[in-house]
Amino acid sequence: MDYKVCNSDELPNNSMKVINVRGSDILVCRSNEVLFALDNCCPHRGASLSKSEIKGTKIICYMHDFEYDLNNGKLLHIPNKWKDQNPNWTKSDNLLLFPVSEKDGEIYVRL
Repeated sequence: MDYKVCNSDELPNNSMKVINVRGSDILVCRSNEVLFALDNCCPHRGASLSKSEIKGTKIICYMHDFEYDLNNGKLLHIPNKWKDQNPNWTKSDNLLLFPVSEKDGEIYVRL
């Protein structure tokens, strides 16, 4: 089902916003005029991704600098400073992504 999360003018280019939809915190962002929607919880250790940095189609978690692809949710990079950690600690799922659309000045997320 599609849920209206905000008006288009509430999400300017290169910005992000956390919206609670049916009890889930969804991070909606616009980067280089492209919309993305994802679970606000980092799949590595649960940090709030809304505190993180978006660079193009990547999001870099502020807590441990794990880098994820916003197009497919895949983990792209683990910083070298963490390579000697226990493999269980560096283990991460992919981002949980949601379809997002924009129509008539409104942004919608499908859950």
